[in-house]
Amino acid sequence: MISSAGRRLYLIDWLREAFEALGIDGRVVVAENDATSSSASYGDVARRLPKYTDRDYGPELLRLADDVDAKIFISLNDYELMHIHVNTGLAESLRRRGVLVPGVSPAWQTGCADKLQMARLLDSVGVPTPSTVAGGDEAGLAELTSRADEFVVKHRFGSGSSGLELVTGSHVSQAVITSLLSAPAAGGRAPTADDVVVQPKLPGVEHGVDIVASLRDRGSLTAVLARRKIRMRSGETDKAVTVDRGPFMRASELIARAADLTGLIDVDMFLDAAGRVSVIDINPRFGGGYPFVHLAGANVPLYYLAQALDLDIDQGWGRYDTDIVSAKYESIRVTGPSPR
Repeated sequence: MISSAGRRLYLIDWLREAFEALGIDGRVVVAENDATSSSASYGDVARRLPKYTDRDYGPELLRLADDVDAKIFISLNDYELMHIHVNTGLAESLRRRGVLVPGVSPAWQTGCADKLQMARLLDSVGVPTPSTVAGGDEAGLAELTSRADEFVVKHRFGSGSSGLELVTGSHVSQAVITSLLSAPAAGGRAPTADDVVVQPKLPGVEHGVDIVASLRDRGSLTAVLARRKIRMRSGETDKAVTVDRGPFMRASELIARAADLTGLIDVDMFLDAAGRVSVIDINPRFGGGYPFVHLAGANVPLYYLAQALDLDIDQGWGRYDTDIVSAKYESIRVTGPSPR
């Protein structure tokens, strides 16, 4: 079962290919709230689910899992993931039914949604991360701006680089005010300056790294898949080149263990000229950068299905060629009749 797949039809295709490679007569069930989304009618089975905020969402999700005899449940929506892992017991309810649910512990799921909390979690387990200060922390900002020349200002609870500005120290206060105008806040309250965070701009080059752990043994690292970002578009990697995983291994091991990771998470890391790594963001799901390593030889969908069906496969699924450049492109499909 895939929920909130949106535009990522390639993941549905790769799951189908994985079924074929394993010799399994399986189905990809796509559950969407919007029946005319790109993915809603693209699966082998299409089902409607209420919005995750609807009181009927939980019962309907569990009913659907029972109905289709689901072996694994994948969501690609950050807010839906917060709902099933933190706000409710749905993730555990699915697991008790025998459904594997990739993800991180509730504490780390919360941290993935809160950039200030994430920095604290990473720092607590020895993973390098930039100093992070809330926009309303005047003393913290004064101390931070005394130690660096350029800064990143962005939404604390945002995604996809929302509210992002690169500024010098003298412009930090104005950038916080500007970012605040569009900042989301936790709990539906009115946003304040503390819903914006400020970090020093890091030296080096940004990379996307998929950290993969066993779906059955929490925190057990099984693969690290890395690419250097060449071009971004709307907060998502648009062109990238695959690189050696070596520099990212230590941080990946620490995160997987501390977060009780099962499955794949998408992590943004900076790598400087001296080989030092710093983590700036974590998306606890398949991210927009996974296709670059898949096209270079990795196959996480195959690994997911093998784990869900308790089948043994060799470690080839976690290997990929380096120096492979890939770029995204647009496509379109009819998703339903006219709403008129």
